[in-house]
Amino acid sequence: MKLRKLIIHNLASIEDATIDFTASPLSDSEVFLITGDTGSGKTTILDAICLALYAKTPRLKNGNTASGSTEDGLKDRDTMQLVRKNATDCFVRLSFSGSDSQEYEAEWSVVRKRKNMSRTWRLANLSNPESSPEEGNGGGSQKD
Repeated sequence: MKLRKLIIHNLASIEDATIDFTASPLSDSEVFLITGDTGSGKTTILDAICLALYAKTPRLKNGNTASGSTEDGLKDRDTMQLVRKNATDCFVRLSFSGSDSQEYEAEWSVVRKRKNMSRTWRLANLSNPESSPEEGNGGGSQKD
């Protein structure tokens, strides 16, 4: 798998960001380093990739807190915990080429409407649109 582009909107500490892995300097090297101050969004970038691909993230699976509920009534390990405070929507979109040389786009999104929240997840084959994309409820439900 080769990452092409990552778009992040209202996820944890990142309001809006686009990372183009096909542009210099990222395209000039096979390996790169994510660095920055505490709270600058390093782990959020990795969370975004995991959410787009799997609709879940290791940060919440392992959790540093006891299992319980938050003020919003969400479980501690619910992926909705990563939505920026007071944001009404959140999404991550990842474009990549698979080991089969096909182009794919994966997206995880959340929409918050008053006390109701809905999430979606999809994986689309951009090289072969006729193939059925996978879709789901966005993972990390409160039943997890």
